[in-house]
Amino acid sequence: MEKRERVLNNVQILWFLNLLLLVILSSTGSIIAEETKNDLSSEWFVPKIIENPEIKELDKEGAGTLYQVGDLRLCVLKGSYYDMGFQHGRMLAKNIHHVFKAGYVKKAVWDRNYTPEYVYAQSARMVKNIPERFIEEARGILEGLKKAGITDILFEELLLGTTVAEIMHFPPNSPPESGKGFSPDSPEVHAIDKTDLTSAPQCTNFAFWGKWTEDGRIIHARNLDWSCSRDAQDDAVIFVYHPNDGIKPYMLMGWAGGLGSLTGMNTHQISVGQATLPNSNSSFDGRPCFITVRMMLEQETLEKAVDIVLQGPEGTGWNYTIADGKTNTARAIESDPIIKNVYGPNDPKENDETKHYTLPDMIRRTNHPVSKEGLVAMAKRVGPLIKPPLHVETWEQFKLVLFFFTNHNTYQRYDWLGKQFQAQEGKGPITVQMALEWLANGPVHNPETLHSCVFDPKNLIVYVSIAGNNPVVTASRLPYTKIDIKQWF
Repeated sequence: MEKRERVLNNVQILWFLNLLLLVILSSTGSIIAEETKNDLSSEWFVPKIIENPEIKELDKEGAGTLYQVGDLRLCVLKGSYYDMGFQHGRMLAKNIHHVFKAGYVKKAVWDRNYTPEYVYAQSARMVKNIPERFIEEARGILEGLKKAGITDILFEELLLGTTVAEIMHFPPNSPPESGKGFSPDSPEVHAIDKTDLTSAPQCTNFAFWGKWTEDGRIIHARNLDWSCSRDAQDDAVIFVYHPNDGIKPYMLMGWAGGLGSLTGMNTHQISVGQATLPNSNSSFDGRPCFITVRMMLEQETLEKAVDIVLQGPEGTGWNYTIADGKTNTARAIESDPIIKNVYGPNDPKENDETKHYTLPDMIRRTNHPVSKEGLVAMAKRVGPLIKPPLHVETWEQFKLVLFFFTNHNTYQRYDWLGKQFQAQEGKGPITVQMALEWLANGPVHNPETLHSCVFDPKNLIVYVSIAGNNPVVTASRLPYTKIDIKQWF
């Protein structure tokens, strides 16, 4: 027994020494990268706000109306789910056709060697968990497309617009159970063979209220970081849904042809954003995140929105941030098919043992879990993809690499935001303008932000920027359009 323990100790020592060498090499590269980044972004960027955008009516179909608000498209849909789908399909037919035949789906999926046999089989696993009312809406979209003269989009192809986010988190023809990857649709993140993990920033959410704002109301800021190089921004649409089944109106910042999205707010003063959460528990046998976010926005209270995630079925991993303008509080949920952890402000679960720290009257989340079991699940997924690979199975092993993890961009964003709040203590309220600036600067800034926004849920106002194209301009470098959603609700 003693001999066996000595062998195990020697193996652990060798593993640690090899890891330490990797960390030293990785840290050296990251320091150089950080110095370069600072040289390139030494000036603090101040986003502009378009306070009174011009509003134009572009089209009508039944009870639905398509508007242009400043430079943004806003589509109001009303009636049964089939009716809302029909209005969507007819008024946005050109954009839907572009998404699937020339734009994002073509460039992100078919041009990158995902096979139709694989993609549609994996999409079908998720479609089984989409409520029937949304499937009926998809049938309406197809009929609306036909009225507009577009007949070359198949039903399973249309549904792919709602499951593509999960599929793109894994390399071509490699479902989660293959263990081959977990990487958002970004060229930097797909370079999983490199040891420098400090690049490839992804999504960021933070919400704050109480002591941080002038009147105590909650503000929710969010960057959706994905890829601006595949034209998704060309077909971005702000949808406002008015279903006739008793559910109150809600808005989603989405894309033509999709049944849901990743960002939104409802008339009950609840806003939602999410961020990718790599883990070893991912599966395609869950509900697409697009649908989960939409179902959360169908709820009247923060507690009911949280329950949508807890009840599942969840598929791949996500960090949700939910803000409530009625009660002036927020929740973060780290979620996958197995792990479900809910966090509030000043939560004792968010503590120094995992090198995290919480603050009063605020929540912030990026692309990693706070819990010990979540961090181990993340390491199990991404560790083997690094060269040389890391194999972490327990919390005791992960503790040895905590300093490596804190060198990653996702932790740097989390920490940087915490320090912005701490630096503002006693210096006056944090305003919408300041929140926009935090989205556009430091490690939170990302050249691949598809959309960026700040919600004022109590007043049902959102400040929105969507990435530009030809040339590509990240969303936080463009003006933010102030939209009073009340007029659309």
